[in-house]
Amino acid sequence: MKTLKKIAIVFLFLNAIVVKSQDMIITNARIVNIEKGIVESPQNIYIKNGEIQKLTKTDDSNKIKSNGKVIDAKGSYVLPGFVESHAHVAMGPVNLEFDENKKPALVMEPSVELTEKTLKLLLANGVTTTRDPGGLTEKTVKAKRDIKSGKLLGPELLVAGSIIDTLNFKNLTVKVKTTDDIITEINSQKENGVDFIKLYSSLSPELLKAGIEHSRKLGLKSIAHLHSTSWTEAADLKVDNIVHIMPGNENLLPKDKRKEYLKYANLGVMAHIKWFEYVDLDGKEIREAIKALKENNVSVDPTLVVFHAAFFGDSGEYQSQEELKYLPGSIVKNWKTTFNFNLGWREDDFQIAHKVWGKVEKFIRMLHENGIMLTAGTDANNPFIVPGYSFHQELELLKSCGLSNREILEIAITNGAKLLGLEKRVGKIKEGYEADLILLKKNPLIDIKNTSSVLQIIVNGEQYSKEDILNTIK
Repeated sequence: MKTLKKIAIVFLFLNAIVVKSQDMIITNARIVNIEKGIVESPQNIYIKNGEIQKLTKTDDSNKIKSNGKVIDAKGSYVLPGFVESHAHVAMGPVNLEFDENKKPALVMEPSVELTEKTLKLLLANGVTTTRDPGGLTEKTVKAKRDIKSGKLLGPELLVAGSIIDTLNFKNLTVKVKTTDDIITEINSQKENGVDFIKLYSSLSPELLKAGIEHSRKLGLKSIAHLHSTSWTEAADLKVDNIVHIMPGNENLLPKDKRKEYLKYANLGVMAHIKWFEYVDLDGKEIREAIKALKENNVSVDPTLVVFHAAFFGDSGEYQSQEELKYLPGSIVKNWKTTFNFNLGWREDDFQIAHKVWGKVEKFIRMLHENGIMLTAGTDANNPFIVPGYSFHQELELLKSCGLSNREILEIAITNGAKLLGLEKRVGKIKEGYEADLILLKKNPLIDIKNTSSVLQIIVNGEQYSKEDILNTIK
């Protein structure tokens, strides 16, 4: 009987994503006003063709006449859908191989199964809009188009293509050597339908400049994961968005710490630990970086959770998450045996990581207090970062940085819409905006953990329950 029920649910979902969106009315909606930080008096939300048509007082409920669906939201809290700004949908197991010259190279094998599960997990957790900040171009663009056509169930997806770098990571990066290489690759990605260009950590300032300028010329926003180039340099080059709260460049450290840091600069996440150990967050280098970010309107996507999972990997918290069950067994096994960010760490490495985390939190506060726009991204589908569930972990980590619940909701919704250039149609419960909405059981203004109490999701004019979406994930 349970099997028949699952089959029925899947059948209903397949039909729901290909039919024209339903007209509906949500009655008794207690809307969480993110700008004011209040819960408004109950209202009725009229939705037509996937768009919010009007809002009325609940006193008018007895006058409601509709040929569409009526959803009674009494007892729940209604918000615009969440915006996840850093979810990799075209990932898969990562392994080490050797090329013909016996040089080691990382190889990622994209998993179609993981893509489908990722999109459902995001939606089930209230994410109605997301950005993939880099993956094999043909895979990320296909996922975007399959969602739009109704072939896949998931949030609206905007994408970057293959990540542009000077190093090779098969099926993830495209290797460039010159500015002409970068221009050629950006032209190709534009032609294939990407929304952003992702520029990676080993690019020199000269190559980064070429990437930023040509992206802008073609009307594409630039995303930068930085290391060889400093945040200050990238901001002055007018990059649009910096990802990860780990600057990693020696020029942002006090001069007397730079030589020592360079001993660790190429050791992956260990370099980030050492960078925070040596940085003076009150020093002129960081003040100048923040000033450059602000003057050039550069946003930052911190992805705290992916680093917290590495820094605190000795706790076992992330490795034992129940939600790992939703992911393909092959990728979970890969994370546990081959690919994770703290392989080989000793006890004293973790102790240093724990110690510097307070400086990570302080850096977040400094960026926020100085008016740098932050967004809520997770780096989902990197080791132990479960799509959807990690989004709520990210919000809790922002809370630990000292931000208010209202500010965190603004980051998770309003800022995300701005980052993606969708703020005129996404991120508000307002007439003329898309009806991408979520119903929560508990009030997130009281406790940010309540963002995970998702009951219902409305996207593209269709209503889904969290439970029913999860039941379609085999």
